[in-house]
Formats: sequence, C-alpha cells, structure tokens
Amino acid sequence: MQRKYWQLFTLGLWLGATIFGGVAAAYPVIRQKAQELNWMSAEDVDGSYALAVFLPGPSFLNLWGAVSVRVGGLPGALIAQVGLLLPAFSLVLLMPLLARIPWVAAHADGAMVGAVYATAGLLIAAGLEGLRKWKENWTRLLGFVMLALIFLGVHPLLLLVGGVTLGAVWAVHLTAKEAA
Repeated sequence: MQRKYWQLFTLGLWLGATIFGGVAAAYPVIRQKAQELNWMSAEDVDGSYALAVFLPGPSFLNLWGAVSVRVGGLPGALIAQVGLLLPAFSLVLLMPLLARIPWVAAHADGAMVGAVYATAGLLIAAGLEGLRKWKENWTRLLGFVMLALIFLGVHPLLLLVGGVTLGAVWAVHLTAKEAA
C-alpha cells in the first residue's frame, strides 16, 4: 500500500509541475497513467471525469481527487492532492524570498515568472521520469538552457516562439521520417 501512496504522490507532483491547461490537458494524461498502472479502466476514469466537471470547484483537482480516492482511499487522495498542489505552493512561497534579490526583483514580471515556472516544471518532469533514453537527456539540457537564457535576460516570449518553431520543425521531421 505504501508503494501506491508513493505513486499517487509522485504522479500528483508530476501533474502539478507539468500540466498546463486545466482539466482538458490533465484528463488524457490521468486516463493513460491510471490504465498503465492498472489502477482503473478507461471507462472508470471517464466516469470520474464526468463527475469532476459536474462538481463545483476546479475540475483538475476534482478529477485527480476522484481518481486518487478510488485508488488509495481517503489517505491516498490526501497524499495525491498534496503532490498535485506542492509545485504551485512552493513557487508562491518562494517568490517573496526571490524578490529580495535585486536582479530577480528587477526582472520579476509575469511572463518571467511564468517562464521560470514552466521551465522548472519541464526539469521536474524529466527528473521524475528518469533518464532512461537519450531523448530525456536533451529535454533536461533544453530546460537548463532555457533557464540560463531567461536569467541572462532573453525575454520569455522569445523563448516561447523559438520553442514552438523548433517543436514544429521537429514534428515535421519525425512525420517525414515515419512516412519514408
């Protein structure tokens, strides 16, 4: 049972650090992970999703709570929710401390904070997944490069446009490679 609690916590941590876009982005990931870990069938997750969007409150939290309570009971749900909320909570606690550093205070606009948080999420996700393949090495390296560029003064929106462009080029390359 302790292993299941640890899985709920780490998956919640990973979801909280890497999923942007609310329940629409979280639902397919949670559905896939619940099936991979043999926690619930796809149909059961679908039912939890229907419940999550019907209930008041944030649907992402509702969905993760509905899945985790079925997997680990009330203790499992509490552990899973702590994992889910920990990344955002940590950032909220950390920001006033970072604001005392003059350079950070001078660059702490909303886009900068969002970019740092998103990049930190990328690094946390790479770390939690482990470096089993070379592809994950370049993901971690990309995260560190992005953080370095942000702290060197490159505007986060420029990094976003560059990242989208590189992602699109890479997707076209992979599609062409698979077609050949």
